[in-house]
Amino acid sequence: MRIKSLFLLSTLALMVLGPAASPRAQQKEAQANARRVIVFVWDGLRADDLTPENMPNYFRLARSGVVFADHHAVYPTFTMMNSASIATGTYPGSHGFYGNVVYAPEASGKNAKRMSIEFSAPAFIEDFGVVEAVRESYGGRLTLVSTMLETAQAKGLTTAAVGKFGAAFIQDYKRGGFILDEDAAMPLSFAKELQQAGYPLPKNTVNAYESGVLTLANENGDPTAPAAIQRLNDDHTSNPLDRSGALSRKGFRYLTDVFVNYILPNKKPDLTIFWSKEPDATNHAYGPGTYNSIDATKMNDEILGRVADKIRELSWEGSTDIIITQDHNHSTVSGDVSHFPLRRVVDAGVGSHDPYGYSVSGFVRTAELLALDGLKAYDGAGCRNVPTLSGILSDGTELHPVKDDEHGVVCGRTQKYTSPRYSVPKPVPPGAIIVAANAGSDYLFIPDGDPKIAKAAVTSLQSRLQFGAIFVSDKYGPLRGTLPMSLIKADSKIPGRGPDIIVSFTFDENVAVSGRAGISYASSVNRRGDHGSFSRTDVHISLMFHGPAFKAGLYDTLPTANVDIAPTIARILGFNMPNAEGRVLEEAARSLLDGTSRLLSSARYLLAKLTSSNAALSPLASFCASSLAQKCMKKSRGSSSSMWLCKAVTSIPLPRKVFRTGLTSFAVSTKSPVIAALPEPVGWKLITIPEPAAIGTCMPPSVILSARGILNP
Repeated sequence: MRIKSLFLLSTLALMVLGPAASPRAQQKEAQANARRVIVFVWDGLRADDLTPENMPNYFRLARSGVVFADHHAVYPTFTMMNSASIATGTYPGSHGFYGNVVYAPEASGKNAKRMSIEFSAPAFIEDFGVVEAVRESYGGRLTLVSTMLETAQAKGLTTAAVGKFGAAFIQDYKRGGFILDEDAAMPLSFAKELQQAGYPLPKNTVNAYESGVLTLANENGDPTAPAAIQRLNDDHTSNPLDRSGALSRKGFRYLTDVFVNYILPNKKPDLTIFWSKEPDATNHAYGPGTYNSIDATKMNDEILGRVADKIRELSWEGSTDIIITQDHNHSTVSGDVSHFPLRRVVDAGVGSHDPYGYSVSGFVRTAELLALDGLKAYDGAGCRNVPTLSGILSDGTELHPVKDDEHGVVCGRTQKYTSPRYSVPKPVPPGAIIVAANAGSDYLFIPDGDPKIAKAAVTSLQSRLQFGAIFVSDKYGPLRGTLPMSLIKADSKIPGRGPDIIVSFTFDENVAVSGRAGISYASSVNRRGDHGSFSRTDVHISLMFHGPAFKAGLYDTLPTANVDIAPTIARILGFNMPNAEGRVLEEAARSLLDGTSRLLSSARYLLAKLTSSNAALSPLASFCASSLAQKCMKKSRGSSSSMWLCKAVTSIPLPRKVFRTGLTSFAVSTKSPVIAALPEPVGWKLITIPEPAAIGTCMPPSVILSARGILNP
């Protein structure tokens, strides 16, 4: 009888489910259905260059994806700073990494070219050798919280980091997954696999390992070498009229070939970060809006098209999510055009005034200006020769004329210069200021932590029109005319890691060069384009989601930031990032969250909507989204909704009208209230909260959000 029953059950199962597929077919189906995420970071791409003409592949995806209208880079708007924030989902004060140029005097080591680095001076860190040297000086903890790729690897997921040196590498700085950047292929077994498959290796790959363990093929060459910058007759300033195209096109053709034809089909990564160097590199050289800049922008779309085609070829469309963002926007380097008017470029030289011409100013050397005010300031660099961008006044006078150090008295060697050297003395004298020149903002380190020096530095900065917003470490207390560094979540938790002062250079968002609005002073050398300032031009970037995890055709107007990317990806792929400070972008998702996570995310979602229109509510956000939300979750009952929203009614006077019905809710927008008065829902629970809030309540968010047309959960 038992045998007969089992036979009948087996027969029924076959009728319902069909015959079992072969092991190979099952494996192929499992691979096609595995959840995958590919993140593209288009370094320095301007949001206004995202047009259908420039980016047809992007727009094909965006029309059926989610476009975020109010997305932001983390300030300071540097590549490596944002790389760390994308990697960890946290702000610099929490992850503890400050790039692009860092001051880590305890570090020692060699760069990717196996050249010794002098870390007594600030060092440029877009290089795996420099990153690892700084990491070791930090006790192995380059970031104070785990990265997204590291966490994914701990869950058994396969990861890949591809693209720009430094920025891609920092995503996986412990070398836990597959890495292919402009410098190297890692790990060693992967590098050897590529060689066996007939691919050349990035030239510095041999320096990523012990000497002698890897040898490049005779025909290897330098597959990621950039094109040369075409310059004016002064031999230092680029020619913005050049039409040779993106500087990194050759290198990223190679990186894309390997990614599409080898990594995707053979390694099948669950999570990939593809960090493009463009249009950042070309924008730096020629400036935003130029022919070469647009060509670099189009290059990214071509790469996207190739990857999308491969995903379709592998039948992964139903299981692969694509996320596209940037690390920062890009401004034209220029001073005040009323003092330094734009000029024509004629015969590879600087011509007459032209309101539609090009910049002839903008370079600032902070150490030099501080030194002129009697401070002991050093940036660790030798003499600088910036013949055009140091500034040409209206009458044609050069603000800093080129000088010739024939005998090496000033520069230590024979050369022409516009600014003398500011090498860091050994030992560093008392009262010294070490300037890490980072482009649109500079870091000032005060090694002995003297409050008088901090105040003197602030006074000097405030006296110069080149400098704008100044952020000072909270340890110095309030300094007149400055903002606390904690306000931008950048105050270091570990002494010495972070700067004592961050200063943004002055910018003007209304002046356009090459048809692109936004100019800024910068400390970068002979660059026509740069970033890093606190301007909206540099901070405002784009974000787009496309794939099965996300809604189709959604235009999201809620504020978002680069710190939101990691927790959202973690939710998609099923791992946890408890230290993330960003939010899961639940409003863009089809269905990502379990009950607990939906509760917490919904609270943050609504509070983000409220606090974006009323700063007075912001102190409630973290309290409500954590402690009270969890209490609400435990006490909720009597409702069919699994989503619960934590709300708080503040006792602090608000500058805008508060709508209430008993204890139901609040709203803070004078134009269109996010929440109007609502009847009590089933399952109401009253909870008393300590100051600054007076009353807290729990109710299903679906009632609130759908009533106002904000969200359809």
